Amino acid sequence: MTEEKTKYCHQCGAMIPFMDRYCPACNAKQGIISGMEPIKEDKGKSPWTAVILSFLITGLGQLYLGKRKRAAVFFIGTLILGGVLSMSYSQEQVMGFGVLMAFISAIDAYMIASRKSQSI
Repeated sequence: MTEEKTKYCHQCGAMIPFMDRYCPACNAKQGIISGMEPIKEDKGKSPWTAVILSFLITGLGQLYLGKRKRAAVFFIGTLILGGVLSMSYSQEQVMGFGVLMAFISAIDAYMIASRKSQSI
């Protein structure tokens, strides 16, 4: 039978698991004990990095956030629709469509990153 390492909470004195960073009884943050590795907190991805990447290449912000299918839809969809539109519209109008898609992609990337950072 294995024994679980425990320690006392410095705030309320409750017995808590050794690796816990917060006391379950009083929610006090526990100090780092020698031999105890600090747990790195994931801060998530930056929404503004995702926005800038989406402006550079449509869908790149989604790829940065781990949404590969969504990134592919934005990138390939923009290429295909841009190709179809280029048959009927001027180059300036097609470029306007590309800028519009980059803007929509950037807003979408910002929304995804914001939701992810709020859930952490």
